[in-house]
Amino acid sequence: MGMAASQARYLALTARKTNVEYEGQQVNQARTALANQSANTFNDLLALEVPTAPSTQDYTTVQYSYQDGVYGETITGMTELLNDPDGYNYSVTHYHYADVFSATQTKRNNPQVVMENDVPKYVGNCEVFKYDPNDETQKAAYEQICRDFPNEKFSKAQQDQIYYWVSQGRTYFACLEDLKASADSAPDPSKPTENQNKLTQYYAEISKQKIERTERAFIDIDDSGRAQSIRFEDSSATYTLNAETVTDENAYNDAMNQYNYDMQVYEKAIADINAKTQKIQEQDRTLELRLRQLDTEQEALQTEMEAVKKVIDKNVESTFKTFE
Repeated sequence: MGMAASQARYLALTARKTNVEYEGQQVNQARTALANQSANTFNDLLALEVPTAPSTQDYTTVQYSYQDGVYGETITGMTELLNDPDGYNYSVTHYHYADVFSATQTKRNNPQVVMENDVPKYVGNCEVFKYDPNDETQKAAYEQICRDFPNEKFSKAQQDQIYYWVSQGRTYFACLEDLKASADSAPDPSKPTENQNKLTQYYAEISKQKIERTERAFIDIDDSGRAQSIRFEDSSATYTLNAETVTDENAYNDAMNQYNYDMQVYEKAIADINAKTQKIQEQDRTLELRLRQLDTEQEALQTEMEAVKKVIDKNVESTFKTFE
């Protein structure tokens, strides 16, 4: 190999070695960036909070009740009173269910009221009759409707303008004015019972209703913190309290549903982090392999450069010996 060729080869090897070193630096920087990503991913993993399943104990309370001789009362709230001037130590909320006779107002869609000489005959398929104040059942219903809805047309109407009909076992009432208003509202006079305006109707019946009160009371508490007896204000009667453990199933189920949702979110976050970590590891392995290849190539280049340098040195030595 001539000196010129050797020098050219040496320069090419030097340039290639420089490129290999630069690419190696780039690979190391890329691996450093991946290491930072891996650290951030690990920090994300540490920041995750594992959802905790709800315990029924968290939704279980001691519920007190007592029998006052008529109703079974259930206590829903006990708030301690401080320095009550009458000596009561708690404000107590309690309730019972009772049969209550009450009235209800409803709006009947397209009632199909049929009138003959301003006298209502039918509401739908139900025959209409005039209210009979001598009928105790009708009278009780009528009076209850008037008490519960004192400002309506029904309550202000004369009794001889009150009508009733029976539909599916329930007795409904309406006043003449409301019946006529629905009957006259049909948009097509040739079809007087179609598309009528809603009819205001009423009924009265017995239904279970929750009766709730809040009042002061004196409660006897034993050494374990359990309430033993209760005496309400304005009463001399003392009632023995029964205690039972009650779990709020609805609240517990809501908490369990939230836990299941949170667990799904947590598991997805874990899966995403694992997938991201696996991708980073695969990229790092690829870079590591490339770095090894570059190291091998650099060693080969270094070896070849040393060999070429020896040839150049030998050529230089031979040239100078010629002039001796």
